[in-house]
Amino acid sequence: MLELYSHPNSTYTHRVRIALIFKSIDFTINHVALDKLENRKKPFLAINPYAKVPVLKDGDFILSESSAILRYLEEAYPDTKKLIPLDTKARATMNQFANQCETEFCFPGSFVYFAKRFIKEEKWDVPRMKEYSKKIGRHLEIFDSYLADKSYVIGNEFGFVEVMYAPFIFNIGYLDVEIPIHFKAWMDRVLSHDSVKQVLGSN
Repeated sequence: MLELYSHPNSTYTHRVRIALIFKSIDFTINHVALDKLENRKKPFLAINPYAKVPVLKDGDFILSESSAILRYLEEAYPDTKKLIPLDTKARATMNQFANQCETEFCFPGSFVYFAKRFIKEEKWDVPRMKEYSKKIGRHLEIFDSYLADKSYVIGNEFGFVEVMYAPFIFNIGYLDVEIPIHFKAWMDRVLSHDSVKQVLGSN
């Protein structure tokens, strides 16, 4: 059975859990106590020297980085429900949106979210937080235009891009951004998907 090294507050781990549940793949969770710096101790560093979760163990095979794990699950378990389209152009478009998710939304959003959740306000890097919020706002406007006539990003079906975004849009209330109408409708659909609710609804 697959083993997932994770922490319940890890948004990147949530991506993998959502995909595993969506695909109905059995797995066990190995809790990594990030609050006790267990990820920086030798046993875990032997698994992932970058000291990050998630890490997936499939027999003797070990893989880190959430997006790499999602792609592995798609290829290693071909008889499960699909997250990635077979069509070359659709898959290329998916990869474009997945990359933009990381650079334009998740990275700047995580900086703002982490500050508001775990850092005292007097120690906030306010100029940088405002810069990142502005960047996210512009991204949402562009994304909103694309979503105007779509239920989901690729093929109007819940898929890879939705899994990439789900744990991060769950915390969008921490970001100082206006949420456009089409993006809001898409976000609500994503967060109401059963596999997403099973993961994020239990936190």
